[in-house]
Amino acid sequence: MSAVGTSTPPPITPIGKVQPGRTGASRGYFRTDVEGLRAIAVLAVVAFHAAVPGLDGGFVGVDVFFVISGFLITNLLLREVQSTGRIDIRSFFARRARRIIPAAAVVLLATTAAAILLQPLLGLYNTTREVLASGLFLANWHFLGVGTDYFAAEAVSPVLHYWSLAVEEQFYIVWPFLILGAYAIARRMPLLGARVMLLAVGGITVASLIHSVVLTQTDADLAYMSTFTRAWEFGVGGLLAASAHWFQRAADGPRGRAAGWLLGWSGMAAVVASVLLLDERMPFPGAIALLPVLGTAAVISGGMLVTTSRTSVGALLSLRPLRYLGRLSFGWYLWHWPVLVLTEQVTGALPWQQRCLLAVIALVLAALTLHLLEMPISRWKTIAKAATPGIALGLLCTLAVTTLSLGIGSNAVARLSSSDSTATIDTASFEQVFGPGGGAQSGPVSPNPLDAPDDGPSTDCLYDGEVGDVIACTVGTPGGTPVALFGDSHAHQWLPAFERLGEERGWEVSVFAQAGCPANDIAPRDDDSLFSADTCIEWRQAAIAMIVDDIRPDLIVVSSLHTYLPDTAEVLESWDATLTQLRESGAPIAYLRDTPDPPDDVPACISSAFDDWQRCDFPQDGIEEPVIQQALTGGQPGVTVVDLLPYFCEDGTCRAVQNGLLLYRDASHITATAAAALAPALGAAFDEHDLIPAG
Repeated sequence: MSAVGTSTPPPITPIGKVQPGRTGASRGYFRTDVEGLRAIAVLAVVAFHAAVPGLDGGFVGVDVFFVISGFLITNLLLREVQSTGRIDIRSFFARRARRIIPAAAVVLLATTAAAILLQPLLGLYNTTREVLASGLFLANWHFLGVGTDYFAAEAVSPVLHYWSLAVEEQFYIVWPFLILGAYAIARRMPLLGARVMLLAVGGITVASLIHSVVLTQTDADLAYMSTFTRAWEFGVGGLLAASAHWFQRAADGPRGRAAGWLLGWSGMAAVVASVLLLDERMPFPGAIALLPVLGTAAVISGGMLVTTSRTSVGALLSLRPLRYLGRLSFGWYLWHWPVLVLTEQVTGALPWQQRCLLAVIALVLAALTLHLLEMPISRWKTIAKAATPGIALGLLCTLAVTTLSLGIGSNAVARLSSSDSTATIDTASFEQVFGPGGGAQSGPVSPNPLDAPDDGPSTDCLYDGEVGDVIACTVGTPGGTPVALFGDSHAHQWLPAFERLGEERGWEVSVFAQAGCPANDIAPRDDDSLFSADTCIEWRQAAIAMIVDDIRPDLIVVSSLHTYLPDTAEVLESWDATLTQLRESGAPIAYLRDTPDPPDDVPACISSAFDDWQRCDFPQDGIEEPVIQQALTGGQPGVTVVDLLPYFCEDGTCRAVQNGLLLYRDASHITATAAAALAPALGAAFDEHDLIPAG
């Protein structure tokens, strides 16, 4: 797992404010300014997560870390290969293992223990899955696999921040072999020398940057956490290390000092500007990430040109308080997020001042981790002298995390799976669930909380794509009485009921539904709201045109989330615009009242409330749907209100479970089981108002 060479490229010697360490590739030179730069990076990230006003771009601290890692690791590898003609891969991984894995494992174990005490059973199960992925340094791919949006308010995994550590570890696995391969080529092509290293690192950097820019425009979530779209940031740091000998020559020149001073302060200004000016609404990483990444590169390169100036940015970063905070940066990064998330899962959302106090508590934990764990391990001669003990330590810590997460997760699965009642989507009937005589308030539920998040319509009719054929699908009886269902995901949640009614009554139901895109024509805003997106506006108009001109249904059913806007006047105006267009079809219009809006994730709550379902009941939100009153008083001719709210709420309290049937699959949508069970009630409401002839 090593390579031996006989000729070497030109030597690479970083300069700047350095402290000579022991000779050898494992130590080399210590950059005090880079240690201080770590402090700036972690301060930015923690401030962003604490929601400190004005620091909306603090997430770029991760990008600063990536550049620093690329620079330091590439520098270490180049020193080793040039001094020995080889890279000891086992020793490299042993150093990474003892430096990173113990602290990361301790935080994961502590987070799991806290989750056992604080989270509901379903939340604990999800956390153990996330801890397992984090312990194996695959967190980024796990979160991408489950559709996590890093910036979404509901992205509350206590280990979500491990995605960046996973990306970094994946970089560590590949990078030594790249350096080794480039060095092997360079020694066979002495005329090119160090340029081979620059070409290799530069080629990967450019390719990754292009991929990041393109993917950010089409799939921002994937671009944010993908290893392939972040590799260029490590590559920029690697390019600095590979070109250090040119910086050395420039530093010896008459203008080197001035250039270093200018680069350092300009780079710091770019990093600070990124924190102050960027925010989560901007497409990131993509081209925008060049600002913090190149800013970080400028700070590091400035430190290679200026070694003694007291007015340089390196002198500022080398101050002892910043350097000490830089030493704490790894532990602080690991601790701050689970402390914030787990606390708020108990207390609810906190103001930024209290979040900052929690961040200080996490800083204390980071200091304890540094002095009681990281430093003793670094001084442990047994694992410092040989690779095998270091690798064994890393494997032992990883085994502890995986064993604990698998054991607790398996136990949670067993408890959740055993909570399934006899009612299923195939057998649950209206009378069984909503009929008289059902006084049970505890026991198993169906679907069980583990399966509930996936208990949506079996036929996915949600529109997702370019505007064109906007009919996502047709259900019911082909060629039967035409019915149109139009709205957002709160209309789509009723699809199981319409499938049953369509088959029983001979209806052909054409479904027009787009998630996050309300049926009412809300005026777009200059923000990141889904209903303001061009695709939503274009889809809505195209869908209405197809309903009116092509489908020509005998009944139009519209439904939509009722909490998009608080302004009653604007809501009425937006509904007037939509309903006026739909009336041109000449068909009766049924306004299907929105389902109650739970304040929290219902399956997660029920997973810890099998003994008393009422603990998960919630008050009716009290938000009136203005269009209902308008329709009831004749203000919307041709529009009839279909109200199934009594099946969910009574005396201002809304139920989470009805006779063993779990009504919600998340914090917003009802389960497909509930929708199918309510098909008779929906059909009876249509009959009561004589809205549609029999098929």
